[in-house]
Amino acid sequence: MGKFIKICLSGCLIFALCFVSVPAFGKGQVMTRVKVIHASTGQNYLDPGLRDIISELETVFKYTSYKLLKEKNLNQSFNRQSRVNLPGKRTLVIMPLDTNDNRIRYQINILKNKNSVFQTRILLRNNSSITIGGPKFNNGYLLFNIAGAVQ
Repeated sequence: MGKFIKICLSGCLIFALCFVSVPAFGKGQVMTRVKVIHASTGQNYLDPGLRDIISELETVFKYTSYKLLKEKNLNQSFNRQSRVNLPGKRTLVIMPLDTNDNRIRYQINILKNKNSVFQTRILLRNNSSITIGGPKFNNGYLLFNIAGAVQ
């Protein structure tokens, strides 16, 4: 009887290891924050809503004006898309794919008239942010600051 229980427990363990997928950080919810920024070389302006990332922006980009257009907090599940409406009849589609080595991998698409005009994947360290450049808009460019934290 003891041997039978050991075989059953071993079988259950093998099943769990092979067929049950659990994200590396636990529950599998990702808190994502997207800041949509208009950057230009116009008159000097630094939006107070960008205070926490302005040093990153000024180090990476060479614009003189940064205006926060929109900020959206998303409570996401892995492999589930969320959408953020953008100026210029565009939509940002963002989806956390998985985690690996304390990093979150995101798929990012920008749609215009329901057609994809930009696609990329980013690998973001958990509890950090990154800013990526986007399309031209109103004598400047759209930038996207994406922050993620696995809960």
